Order: sequence, then C-alpha cells, then structure tokens
Amino acid sequence: MNPLSWVAIGVIAWAVAFGALRRGILSLTLSVAIVAVYLLEVASVQFVRGEIPVVQELAWTYIPGVYVSPPWTFVTTIFVHAGLTHLFFNLLGFLLITPLLEERIGTLRWALVFFLGAFVGQLLFFVSRLALGNADFVLLGASGGLMAVLGAFARLYPRERFSLFLPLPGLPTIPAIWFAIGFLLLSFALVGTGGGGVAHEAHIGGLAFGFAAIPLIMRVPARRAAKTEPLDLVSLEGLATTRELRQILDELRAADVPDVQRAWMEKFAAKAACPKCAGPLRYRRGTLSSACGWRLRP
Repeated sequence: MNPLSWVAIGVIAWAVAFGALRRGILSLTLSVAIVAVYLLEVASVQFVRGEIPVVQELAWTYIPGVYVSPPWTFVTTIFVHAGLTHLFFNLLGFLLITPLLEERIGTLRWALVFFLGAFVGQLLFFVSRLALGNADFVLLGASGGLMAVLGAFARLYPRERFSLFLPLPGLPTIPAIWFAIGFLLLSFALVGTGGGGVAHEAHIGGLAFGFAAIPLIMRVPARRAAKTEPLDLVSLEGLATTRELRQILDELRAADVPDVQRAWMEKFAAKAACPKCAGPLRYRRGTLSSACGWRLRP
C-alpha cells in the first residue's frame, strides 16, 4: 500500500481519538481530517499512470469477480473525496450543521448518527446497484453521514430555521424539516439519472436512517461526568435582554448533557453584557464574571 495511504489512515485515527479524548467537537475535528486526506490524495497523484493511490486504496470499490475493497474501507471511504467541489459542499455540511447537533446531543450520540448513517447509506447504494444489475462502483465521501445528521436534526428540531447553503444576511430561512423533506424528494427524483456520479441512494439511506433512528440513539447514555450542582437558570433571566439570549437560555433549559450545558453557557457569556459596567462577560469554572469585578455563579 502507498505510504501516503498509511498516513491518511493515521490522520483519520488521530481525528477520532482527539475528538473523543480531548472533549473537542468531533465533527469539526473530522472536517480537518477530511481536508488533510484530500491533500494527501493530491500529493499521491501519479500523472504517468493516471492513478491516485490514496483514493484507490481507501475508497470502497466493488467489481464483482475482480476486486472487493477490504472491510475497513467502509470507514476510510468517508474521508476520501472526488474533487474540490465534492470536498467544498461536504465541508459546508460539517461546518454549518454538524457542530450544532453535536453540541446539543453530545459527541457519542452524534458519532453514532454520523457513522451508522454513513454505513446505511453505503449499503443502500450497494443494494440498489445490485438490483439495477450494475454492481461496479467506487463509492467515496461523507455525504451519507451528513445526510443522517440532517435527518436527525430535522426530527429533533423540526421548526428550527436556518439559511440555505450559507448563513448570510438576506438569504431565506426555512424550517429544518422542510429542508430535509426537500432534499429527500430531490434525491429520489435523481436516482437512476446518473446525477453526475452522485450517489443519491446513499443520501436517501443516510437521511432516512438519521430521521428514523435518532429517538433510539437519544436513549444512549451520555458520557458520564462528575455530579455537579444544577444550574440556577432563573438568575440568568435578567441578563437575557435580547431575543438571541432568550433562545440560548431555552437551549440551556433543554440541555441534559454537562458538556452541552457548558457550551451553551459559554455562548451565553459571549453574547451577554455585564449588568454593572455593560462590559463583556466570561464563563470560567462555573462562574460568570466581568472585568469590573461583577460575578455570578448560576
């Protein structure tokens, strides 16, 4: 196997371990790994032979009677992409959708949605190819897992609105459930058309899995943490002077994972102002504080 393929596998393993052990945002860590693997793809190009070893060795390939990729490519293929456009749109999904869901439901649950959704999408694509009598394929990319995240988000927060494609002022916002339904219908319409090499069946499988499985996945216990005193959210109501702060306060009331509560508290502190000096606040060791000496332990 090409040495750069081994480096790519090491990058993938590091990303998963770092996100799990350092309490980082796993979804963002995986996006960094995807960029790194793509750079390794480019570096491995062999122009004379017209080959890209990292893609050929890490993507899931199936040619009946000729070649079947080893089982571990079910994971590595998620991190391999076919070009800059493919990479760009998947990175948008990682940056705009996945961190929000991970912060709300916890890293373990998010990882189950993403990886299991990717696997289900791959399997549905495989079965559909067999049914159509065209089993030869090379499947790569994180789209199936991203669609699972979208499906789970739409099931848990159907009325939450977000901008289409980019969070820029002036762009229309639609409820998450309608965005998911629209994408699902579009994928069904494009199945069997070729679709520029896009695996629409994997999108359908991932999205349907995320939507259907998230209630069961939410029963998985969150990571155990040391017992802490419950937050006194009533004391924060006086600081929630804007609509955005009140929405964050609502998220705090709904959060049942310590890591998620801490993330929302940090966001609350970043948006709120000190009631004494109107200066910025910070959240450290369970306490809100300001440079003027004002302190509050919710």
